[in-house]
Amino acid sequence: MIKACLFDLDGTLLNTLNSIRYYVNKNIAAEGIEELSETETKIFVGKGAKVLIEKVLLSRGFDPSDSNTANLLTKIHENYVREYDSEPLYLTEPYSGICELVQGLVKLGIKLAVISNKPDPTVKQLVTHFFDGAFEIIEGANDKMPLKPDARWPLDICKRLGVEPSEVLYVGDTSTDMKTAANFGAGVAVGVAWGFRDESELVANGADVVVSIPCEILEIIKNKNEGKC
Repeated sequence: MIKACLFDLDGTLLNTLNSIRYYVNKNIAAEGIEELSETETKIFVGKGAKVLIEKVLLSRGFDPSDSNTANLLTKIHENYVREYDSEPLYLTEPYSGICELVQGLVKLGIKLAVISNKPDPTVKQLVTHFFDGAFEIIEGANDKMPLKPDARWPLDICKRLGVEPSEVLYVGDTSTDMKTAANFGAGVAVGVAWGFRDESELVANGADVVVSIPCEILEIIKNKNEGKC
């Protein structure tokens, strides 16, 4: 039986692609670095801001072992995080059908949580703004837990929600998310086709099912809880 849903944030609940790309490009352009395309942004996100900037510099031919590259990485990362975190709502919106999905899950009595590799204060601001009161636990990257796909963080959330991992439906849009679901033993790993990666990546990394519209998640839970699948 599914009693809780754990959601990724970027590319799953919220379309943050244009916002992330805007702040990255603003800061790399200031250093004379070629701006990111939409496709590159989709590929580079998913493992936190520092890894994002590392991938940007690597793709632009910077030597990761060079001290000048390390200093540049630190500068761009710090500026990006400061500017993004000061106004994360810019160019960000829920995907079509997501608000209705969240409302439907609340009506079913499903416990809800967000677990994101984005910095914790920003995650809380975004989720509170768009889904005020719907999520019992809202957490982003912090000093207490290792980032996804490590199992310790989602297991800790399961404990606080009062559910077993097998009673959780995990929803995400990247290989990191599917690996997270597998690592902590989620009952169902759901990949979303509207996010930052394609269906083949999700399936290859353990998605039990890939949905094309949010309302399909409600049907999965209803069928699971009624013993139809």
